[in-house]
Amino acid sequence: MAQEAPSPSGRLEDVDAHALPGWVNFIQDNLFLSFLILAEAYLLGTLMTLGWVADIEAPSRWGDYHAVGVVLFFLAGAMAAGVALRCSVKAAACFTRHEWGMALFNFVGLLLFSGAEIWASLSERSANLRPTPADAAVLNLLGIGRAPISPTVVVVAFLLPFASLYYGFSQQHRRDSAAERAAKAAQEDFTLERKLKQAQANAQIRATQVAGMAGAFKAGVGALRGDPSI
Repeated sequence: MAQEAPSPSGRLEDVDAHALPGWVNFIQDNLFLSFLILAEAYLLGTLMTLGWVADIEAPSRWGDYHAVGVVLFFLAGAMAAGVALRCSVKAAACFTRHEWGMALFNFVGLLLFSGAEIWASLSERSANLRPTPADAAVLNLLGIGRAPISPTVVVVAFLLPFASLYYGFSQQHRRDSAAERAAKAAQEDFTLERKLKQAQANAQIRATQVAGMAGAFKAGVGALRGDPSI
């Protein structure tokens, strides 16, 4: 028997989902993703503490009030990082479903959070800027050898926000594929249960019909024999 041809999409989502070993996907979605959120929380928390305390590396001089504020700022940084990642996943899902309003809303939110994170990275790194030879070569090539910022710092500043952005979009096909498989399994279970109930109902109908026919046959035999009990 010829095998059924794959769907027009070729189930590329399933192929992508299994391109890497399962343990890599598990670590990426759990351990590494947590590290990404913590790194972004660190940057955003550092940005929010600027001007709140005189020296972030001297906790003994903060005082109780400002110490509570620093803790809250870093917790807020973790929240902002999580919201940015959620905006990425939500925007990707909405774009896939052509829900343009929610897609644009979440995408704009992702850009705003990413912009704050990029600025936090540039602000923090610019205080300890040490251009590398590659930075000097690129800046000299562009004719701005004494620029206050280096290409390496810019690349690193964009790295984490881009990781959040592309995580949501690159994972969307795999998540959709899993959702499709779950929906298909649920539909098959529902169809099987419906067929089982129909078979049971048909069996009960046949049993009733057989009992009725047996009763009618018995009544007919009794009538022929003149049995008064029939």
